[in-house]
Formats: sequence, structure tokens, C-alpha cells
Amino acid sequence: MKSSSPDKEHIVVGKDELIHQIAAKAGMNLKETNKVIDAFTEVVREGVAKGYEVRLMGFGTWNLRDVAPRRVKSIRGGDQITIPARKRVGFSVGAVLSQAALDAMPGRANKKPDVQRHGTGR
Repeated sequence: MKSSSPDKEHIVVGKDELIHQIAAKAGMNLKETNKVIDAFTEVVREGVAKGYEVRLMGFGTWNLRDVAPRRVKSIRGGDQITIPARKRVGFSVGAVLSQAALDAMPGRANKKPDVQRHGTGR
């Protein structure tokens, strides 16, 4: 596996590895875990396709975002062309996942989160 930084190996955890890890943590068999993963991705995909915001608290939120039209230089001939407006899928990282990533960084463990929290003051 290749890495963008020379001192760290880039590790990719694919669906099969996720299934094995989740099955082990949940005490489920691989077949049932695969069904759960497939159902989860299908529900997220269908929700986002309908324009819903799909939120998994602490993990993140999937949604559709508008992308404005833009003018670019064509690679064929150099003329200015307009790329039309479109929608794209967005993902916002949840606070718990964000903090877990920060805690995994050397020298960052046990530090206060860099996340600003706004609430009712309770």
C-alpha cells in the first residue's frame, strides 16, 4: 500500500475487514454482519438520494450539497466553458470521530477537543 507521507504506511480498511472487525466486536457471524453493513449503506444511500440529512450522532452526517456552476478553461482548444450547477454528497465528521482522530495523533492524546460547542448553557 502506498502512502502520501514517506514515514507512514497508508493502510486501507475495506469492507471485508470491517465485516470481520464488527462481527468480532458484536459477537455476530460474518453473514449477518455483511447483511447489516449492506442494509446500513443502502439506508444512507436512499436517504441522501431523497434529500434527507442522515445523521449518526458522534460519527457524522451525510447530506446533499449544491455545487454552483463554474467557468473553466477547456482542455480541448482552451475555450471557456461552463460546468452546470449540480448536487454532490457531503459528509461532516462528528465530534466523537473527530476527537478520536485527534487523540491518535502523536502528542495530542488527552488534550481538550478543538471543537467549539454551542448549547443552552445547562
